[in-house]
Amino acid sequence: MKALAKLKAEEGIWMTDVPQPELGHNDVMIKIRKTAICGTDVHIYNWDEWSQKTIPVPMVVGHEYLGEVVAIGQEVKRLQHRRSRFWRRAHHLWPLP
Repeated sequence: MKALAKLKAEEGIWMTDVPQPELGHNDVMIKIRKTAICGTDVHIYNWDEWSQKTIPVPMVVGHEYLGEVVAIGQEVKRLQHRRSRFWRRAHHLWPLP
């Protein structure tokens, strides 16, 4: 699957292929439909002093998204496959050109 990741200890973020994670018995797999870039992502992209001290490389980035549940582990009780939606709230959203 595709992911944005910090692959090198330098300025930039790269689109890369990563293996699809295995679904555990308490896990939910979410197909991401929309995503946003937050201030933390900008720090990581710029590779500033904070991110150099904080971010392990390599690391998949991003935590603001909207997606659909596509698989659920056997112990998950309150969600339904293909009927549940997930999101992480973003404080500021701007359309891309």
